[in-house]
Amino acid sequence: MNPILISASLVLFKPDLATVELTLRALQEAGKLAGQHYPLQLGLTLVDNSDDAEHGRIANWLEGVRAAVPDWTLQLQRSPGNIGYGRGNNIVIAGVRSDYHLVVNPDLFVDATALLEALRFMEEHADVGLLTPAVFGEDGERHYLCKRNPTLLVMFLRSFSPIWLQKKLEFLIREFEMRDCDYEKPIHPVEYPTGCFMFFRTAPLQEIGGFDPDFFLHYEDADIGRRMLRVARTVYVPTVRVVHQWARDTHRSLGAKLGTARSGWLYWRKWGGIFRSKPSAELKQPATVARPPESAPAGQRVLVTGANGFIGQALCAALSAQGCSVRGVVRKKNADSQVAATDHWVMGEVDEHTDWAPALSGMDCIVHLAARVHQMRDTAASPLVEFRRVNVALTLNLARQAAKAGVRRFVFVSSVKVNGETTVVGQPFTADDSPKPIDAYGISKFEAEQALTLLAAETGLEVVIVRPVLVYGPGVKANFHEMMRWVLKGVPLPLGALDNQRSLVAIDNVVDLLSVCLHHPRAANQVFLVSDGEDLTVSDLLRRTAAALGRPARLVPVPMFLLRMGGRLLGKEPVVQRLCDTLQVDIGKTRRLLGWNPPLSVDAALRKTAQQLRDEISHA
Repeated sequence: MNPILISASLVLFKPDLATVELTLRALQEAGKLAGQHYPLQLGLTLVDNSDDAEHGRIANWLEGVRAAVPDWTLQLQRSPGNIGYGRGNNIVIAGVRSDYHLVVNPDLFVDATALLEALRFMEEHADVGLLTPAVFGEDGERHYLCKRNPTLLVMFLRSFSPIWLQKKLEFLIREFEMRDCDYEKPIHPVEYPTGCFMFFRTAPLQEIGGFDPDFFLHYEDADIGRRMLRVARTVYVPTVRVVHQWARDTHRSLGAKLGTARSGWLYWRKWGGIFRSKPSAELKQPATVARPPESAPAGQRVLVTGANGFIGQALCAALSAQGCSVRGVVRKKNADSQVAATDHWVMGEVDEHTDWAPALSGMDCIVHLAARVHQMRDTAASPLVEFRRVNVALTLNLARQAAKAGVRRFVFVSSVKVNGETTVVGQPFTADDSPKPIDAYGISKFEAEQALTLLAAETGLEVVIVRPVLVYGPGVKANFHEMMRWVLKGVPLPLGALDNQRSLVAIDNVVDLLSVCLHHPRAANQVFLVSDGEDLTVSDLLRRTAAALGRPARLVPVPMFLLRMGGRLLGKEPVVQRLCDTLQVDIGKTRRLLGWNPPLSVDAALRKTAQQLRDEISHA
């Protein structure tokens, strides 16, 4: 087995060599432990920005400490002068031929497990280009060093404003430092990672050309973090822990403030953003795969409940086209629906006592879509009772009878509402999060999932649970349809300032994943989230929808707090809440376990949806 090559660079300028020795000894312990789990080849280059006399002192010192760092090949490289942090690291980055490259500060002490944890994560997540750690002070206090892209206002507040103003606008600094996130969990993307410990995958680091040499000591990390997100993911991993001996006083001197001002000005000229960060149109998104939709095995006999619904119609059409024998079950015929099934079953009202035996006869698999759906104005005396009657009791009755009838696999289409209602930007829901449903619909779906999981253990029925986010596509109704009509009509919308993030999923992508879940051996008894793999702000969604419709986006940048206030005054608070809240999902498990990627991009899906809307209007 070939060793994993890890290069590292550490820039020095008139250093405290006793502190640097502690840094090297900590790296030695971390490298030694990681080497017990992976075959490693470790090399560290110290780049010296000091003058001649200081360089000689450092060279003599290094010879004395080599024996204490036996697992690392140590080199000392002289720079042409005090060229700064970024350019100093670039001297090494340009020439390394490694798998990973670590940029580390001379006053940074890694935990003994830090390198091992970093390697484990990076080896398991090939799309991650930069890992950033949990940073603590020597007193054990956490440093909040996962940051969002800095704006001119935030740069001023943090470095130049009086203390009273910082306290007055503390909420802006807390948002910048991502304190709305749980630092005990992974965070991604991290737009502005800490520069004290940067564990790069070398290939994307060299692809972006390392650090921007125009910066000197400040904002190099903000700039490289932003450029890294063009080509790969940047993730905060809380199990990678380091201690930073950071001296705040050194950042308060006049010289330091002038250096900060110069680099801040360079950063702002390059990236812009006065009060809010400009979104990067070049942000790297997980690639969609140009391939035909995944096919279920031809001849597979599939029962689809809720077959005349939005997803049901599309799924029946796709499975039939793939050569499956599809039995579409509906409560009643709908003149507007076209169920592409070889076998149609109209069962009337169904409940927890329905006899499913005739419909189940000869079936291999079930996709259960029928449900009592989320309702904005629920008139039921007890909504939770009604949701449980349909979404739990009916589902379990069908699954029990399916197991007795010899059905092999039961695919249950649940909802992201099982995870919860909202997330914070940077911490999406994952399939393995503890469920936290809030409303009656989400609670009923979660209870159905629990009941199906127990039934699978008792009977051997393979259960697959799929939790979609908001589904859109040709034929979509409700709010998404209305939004597209507003854009088509050129209605000015007060949503231009919204920078919350939403995960959506195109109908083609949902159907493709459901087809995979019908037959993939690794799907059995698993929970999957599904989205397009690209999250959008509401304003970006509207702009891209307008582009798909061939119309200009007429967006007015009304601040979020004014939207919320207006919603309360007009009695539309729930609607505004959904517009302003963030809801992101991470489909990493779906990708890894099933090898699945969304076959249709957001823009392609919006174009299909827009074409259907234009056709609908032209035939009206």
